[in-house]
Amino acid sequence: MKYVLSILFCFVCLAVSAQKKKIWGVVLDSVTHAPVELASITNLDKRTTTVSNEKGGFSIDVANNQILSVASVNYYFDTLHITDNILALDTLVMYLKPISRNLKEVTVTQIVNRYRYDSLQRRNSFLQDVGGNKIPTLSKANSGAGIGISIDRFSRREKQKRKAFDMFDAMEKEQYINYRFSPQLVSEYTALKGDALIDFMQKQRPDYNWLRAHPQEEDMKYYINEQLKIYYKRSN
Repeated sequence: MKYVLSILFCFVCLAVSAQKKKIWGVVLDSVTHAPVELASITNLDKRTTTVSNEKGGFSIDVANNQILSVASVNYYFDTLHITDNILALDTLVMYLKPISRNLKEVTVTQIVNRYRYDSLQRRNSFLQDVGGNKIPTLSKANSGAGIGISIDRFSRREKQKRKAFDMFDAMEKEQYINYRFSPQLVSEYTALKGDALIDFMQKQRPDYNWLRAHPQEEDMKYYINEQLKIYYKRSN
């Protein structure tokens, strides 16, 4: 069964499909404009994810009318509707609004507690929009103002709400992975730094369902250790 997130194709079925294109971009803090390292950038239509480097840079394959979501620990997530104008840009700049700063926790319990707090802040912000008769709409420009949910603007209102909630829940799953598979935790268990850490986290990113089924710190240690063996084997 296809993901509910393919909703945007409901009203473009007769359009000619755009060719896939690799775009380059950068993720920045909307307050300080500092680079956001190891943010996850996901093509929600293709379910492919990449992560940003130490300068916030990333590249990902997209096509016209697809949706990108960008998320990182301690930030509200946001989304972007890919248009021809965006595809023509040399560099796509995406901003994330911070929730809290300086995540120093490294144990699974501490990180999950931080995730629950931040997730509550994101959900409250989202519910204020939905409850306040302001359904988050499809945005063509990312401003870093907070949560942006990309939904079909031509649907009926209740259908819009359902799609908005589906989109929110899907992006919260990406955030859960980000918090559990945090750079602090991975670096501590692998001793990887810099480009090697980024490469490992992108290639060995765990599945959401696996993480939910394995909530203990020992589970994460085992997973990272096993994935590190696979990573070095591939590198050789």
